[in-house]
Formats: sequence, structure tokens, C-alpha cells
Amino acid sequence: MLETLELQVFPSSYNCISWSEDGEIAVATGEYVQVLTPKPPSGREANGASPHFLANDWHRTRFRANIFTINEWPVMYPQPRDQFSVGAEQSMSTVVSVSWSPPGIVKHRRSVLAVLTTNQVLSIYAYAGTKWTRVAIVNKALESHFGENVNPDTPKTRKTRIRSFTWTPPLIIPAQDQPHPGPESRWGIPFLAITTDANDVAFVQFHTSSGQQASSDILQCELVSVVSLHNAVSYDQKIQPASLFASALRSEIKILSLASGPWLYQAHQIAGSGAGTWSADLNVAGTQGPKLRVAKLRVVIEMQEAGSGNDRPYKLSFHAEENNAVPFDPTDELQLTGPVEYVHEIGTRRISIAVGAVAALVTVNLSEDLYRGQAADGDVNSYIFPLSVDCTDPTGYERISGMTVAIQPESKTPVLHLGTIEGHGATKAFVYGGEADEPSRAPWKDQIEDIRERFDIDRDLGGLSVSRIRGLASVQGIVATAVTLHPGDMVEYRSSAEDRLIILFSTSDGQLTQTEHVPFLRRNTTFSPEFLTKRRDVVLRYILRSGKDAKQALSSKVLYAAACCAIVQSQCLDLLSNAREVLESLASNHGVDLTDEIAKCSEPGSFIDAKPAEFLDAANDNVFERCEICGSGIGWDSAQEAQCASGHVFGMSILMCRQTNHDIADKMNSPMQSDSPGDPRTWYLQVLL
Repeated sequence: MLETLELQVFPSSYNCISWSEDGEIAVATGEYVQVLTPKPPSGREANGASPHFLANDWHRTRFRANIFTINEWPVMYPQPRDQFSVGAEQSMSTVVSVSWSPPGIVKHRRSVLAVLTTNQVLSIYAYAGTKWTRVAIVNKALESHFGENVNPDTPKTRKTRIRSFTWTPPLIIPAQDQPHPGPESRWGIPFLAITTDANDVAFVQFHTSSGQQASSDILQCELVSVVSLHNAVSYDQKIQPASLFASALRSEIKILSLASGPWLYQAHQIAGSGAGTWSADLNVAGTQGPKLRVAKLRVVIEMQEAGSGNDRPYKLSFHAEENNAVPFDPTDELQLTGPVEYVHEIGTRRISIAVGAVAALVTVNLSEDLYRGQAADGDVNSYIFPLSVDCTDPTGYERISGMTVAIQPESKTPVLHLGTIEGHGATKAFVYGGEADEPSRAPWKDQIEDIRERFDIDRDLGGLSVSRIRGLASVQGIVATAVTLHPGDMVEYRSSAEDRLIILFSTSDGQLTQTEHVPFLRRNTTFSPEFLTKRRDVVLRYILRSGKDAKQALSSKVLYAAACCAIVQSQCLDLLSNAREVLESLASNHGVDLTDEIAKCSEPGSFIDAKPAEFLDAANDNVFERCEICGSGIGWDSAQEAQCASGHVFGMSILMCRQTNHDIADKMNSPMQSDSPGDPRTWYLQVLL
């Protein structure tokens, strides 16, 4: 399982953690970004030391994200009042948000890291051999696009400042029966959706730069489409809409907590042409004051015929607009604070938007028609779930500090995990077709309580300590929760030496996190008892069935040991039947007395006594094991270890591999290969330790 991580850092914002599909964890910690990379299995771990993925099994690196050159972030002189932002220009440029891209943007199908700092500059980082390097600045794409097209009434600086961002899922290009599909068909094209201080929603595409000069960026940013979302209402309806104060508030409301939904594809056919076209629709949603604003990006994919002279077999055209088909208007008492998450269950034709509010979780269920921007009646269901029932004052409730969606491996059901500022955690499974279920207690909340209690006892706080959830991230059904601990009845003083950030790991259903479930954390060690029993039966069945084949180079000792393991640990009748046949064959071919072992094939879970020393003569030496220390026989009372008559203990892997043919032993000692995950020989030593 994944052990709890403790970092000597303090997060600089909420929603401070991001987890890539390659297993790398990024944490925003002030001026730096901490990157945790899982270590590959070492040789000693391949011998079966521990089933845990330990805290020291991560490479820990960091890089500074607030150092910019003049070209990257030019010096801004005093501006007019409507354009100048003292907070952005005078800030220390600390990190406020990090997010990993989908794989496939840079070399070796690696992901890049997007980092937003308080100076409202969005940087893209990639690992360049020995260190993390800034490879692109997204603000440059905004400057190039808005350079000549800025409305005179809108300050240009607001259009080039980035307030929030999110990565979109990769846009998959149809392969069109190509023998060797390109990377756009295998990995797709990821886009970056951003919002500016002028309430513009822009979509950015990245291209690999052909120049290799040190001064040029590795990635080139291209703004493909933009839409402006204005006319937001003020926070309080008691303010007169036509007043100057309302106008000032309206101009300061920004789009925050941006989230991207899935791509929905639709095929079209061009009349009189062999090539077809595809349209793909994607929505991004964000909170703007008390309202939920949704922007839609439509991409038309025109497939080019062979020999048309184009470098690529497709052509893309983009169009962004506001999706007004989502009719969600909160009540006067409800204030949307974010964050926002899209939840989509494949095959249900339903898409949900989860939005954080003050003391509540709001979910909006949509149909695919509404998602595409086609208005339809009766297709929207909105639910409000209170997160607390102990307080009667809605303004005193805490807000949600982090959300993530994890997919259950078995049922493929999306489960929303959320945490609040005061350390409360909840989960909600999205099962369509019935009534909406209330959020339940998060499975990782018990871990947080145990850590908080230890923190409270160590500092003698008398139960007045609090935990704060700083962010949530998930990948392949595993959820990572970032937590900080604080005293609750005093002014907190903390030096840099006392900074602590705790990262907890759990599955979507609360079960223990097993490392074999996650490819980038897979270790050559043993796992849960249920997994071991199932996998061991597979290996034993393979060995016992191979005993019937004369071509198999398995010794009689290996076959006898496999049959004994089946008797003492397996409840499978088919496996016990194979063990009986192998024992009868050994008794017939070698002339040894195996009556006791054959009789116990009908009694699963029986023990096999050690053979007396006088019984282990030269005729029986090819079948029975003998203790190398004292020469006595070895009994069988477990499938994990064996003990001789004098008390010396041996592991099953030693007994079953001692006389095995060297060629097969080499295969069994090799680590599990990804191209043959079902071959039991690759699991031989790992299972039978």
C-alpha cells in the first residue's frame, strides 16, 4: 500500500496538489514547486522485502518558479487606475496553482507542468535532462492575439493577465484506417483553457518548436479561440443594479475555479467527397460571482484525402461561445465559491457539474444535448447538498477547499471526493437513473483524524487542534489528500523548520491502496492475502499441469513441493485433483510411498508431517526435501514457509526452485513483463516467498 508522506513544506494556496498519469506529484509551496517522482523497483525489493510503497520510495526535487527574465515578465511602470494592479505587480510571485497536462506534449510522451503565480503569469515547465526548465509562457500567446485587436474601452493589461486555468482532455483525431496512426490519433491533442482579468475564456494549443537555441522556448503557444463572458451580477441583490457601486462590483467579479468537461464527438459526411468530417464539443465551467458560467468550444475536424499536399491528414477549425443552454441560477442565499468539477460516466449520456458553495455542494445533471448547446426541456436536474447541519447561520459555514473525481476500478462509477477548509471530507457516487444520494463520509477522513489526534497529544492542545485540507488529486482510482495541522485555540506561530504538509493515499471505496493496481507504483513484492492466494493458485496449477508433460524440465522435487503447497493452502477442488494426479505419478515412477499425501488431497488445509531420517534414503532423495543443516526431513504446514524436524525454517521459494532447470529458473526470477502479465512464471518468486 502507499504510505503517508510528510513533507517539510507549507502549501501556498488551496488546491495545491496535482498528480500526473506518470505518477509524479506536484505541490505548490510558496516560491517553489515540490515534485515527487516514484522510484523504480530496486534489486533488493525484488526479493520480497515489503508490500508497502514506503515514504522514502519517492524522489524529491524542487524548483523555484518566481524568477523571471525581462523578456518573460517585463517591468510595468505606473498605469492608469483601471489597469494597474498593485497586488500582481508588487507580489513575490508565489505559486497559487499547479496542474499536470495529459501525456504526449513533449518528448517521450511526457507531461508538462503548468504553474500559475501571483503575478498572474502562467508558466509551462518540463524536465530537461537534469532539471526542471520553463519551456513556455502562456501570457505571450495572449499578447500576440490581443496586440492589435484590443477594444479601446478595455485595458490591454487585463486581457493579458491570467486568473485561472485548466487542462482539457486530449482531442483524439480519427485514424481513418491508417496503418500507422499518428500521435494525434493515439494520444490526442491537449488544450489549455484559461481565463483573464477581462473575463475572457481562451483556448491555447501547444506546438513543439523546431528551433533548438537556448533562448527559444521548446513549446510554442497558439491561441485558437476566445470568448468573452461579461454582464455578471453583483454579489448582493440589495444593491441597486444601476448604481455606481454595483457597476464597480460588477467590473471586479472574475471567473475563477475553471474546470473542463469531456469531448463529445459526432461524425459528418461531406457530399461528393470520400473524406468525412468530425465535430467535437467541449465545455469549460467556472464561477463568476454567484453564477455558474459555461463556455463551449467546438472543433471541426476535416479529414484530408491522400495526396492533397497537406503535411497533416486533417484540418482543424475552432469556434468558442458561451453555452447558454445550461439554465442554472442559484438562489439568493446560495453563494458559489468553487471549486468546479465535471463528472462523466461513459455510456450514460449524462454529464454532471459539481460546484462548491458556502456550506453546500451543488450538482447540475445535464444531458449530452445541453452539453452541446442544444436547449431541451426537462433535461436539467439541480441538487443542493448541505455540508453541515450543526450551524443555523449559512454565512458561518466553511467552504470547499478541494475536489477530485476518482473512478472505481470494478464498477467504473465516478466518485466525487471533496474536502473543506476545516478538515471535513465527503464523497458522492454519481449513479444516474435514480434519486440523488447524499454525500457520505470520506474514507480518508479516519486517517486525518488519527494524525490530528497524534498532533494534539504531542503538543498537549487538549483536543483543540484542527486539520485543514489543502487539496485533492486522483489518478487511476487512487486519491491523494494534502493536509496541514494547526492549533485551534491560539495564535499560531510557525517557523520554517516546523512547516509540515501531510499527503494521504486511499482508494475511491476506502480499501487499502495496493501497489499492483497502479502501473507506475508496481513493485516486485507480495500483496494482499486475497491477491496472494489467487495468484499462488495460478502458479501451482501451472506447475502441476506441467508435470504431465514430459517435455517440461521440472524436477520431481518441484512437483512434490507444488502438490504439498496445494494441499496445505488451497481450497480449489480442481487444483487438489491435479495435485493428486501428480503425487500418484511420482509414486508410480519413483517407487516411493506417498499414501499419506494422496489421502490428504481430499482434506484441504491438512498438514504434512516431516519424513523421518531413515526414510530419506538414496531412492527417495529425488522427491523429498532434506534439511541442509541437520539432514532431517521437512514438513509442510504453510504455503509461505516450511520447518524441518529440528526446527530450521525454509522459504517455499527455496524449496521449489532448488532443483529447477536453470533456463526456467531464469525466467521465473525475471521481473513481471508488461507484454505477458498473465504468465505465471514471471510471478513465481514474488508469490511463493
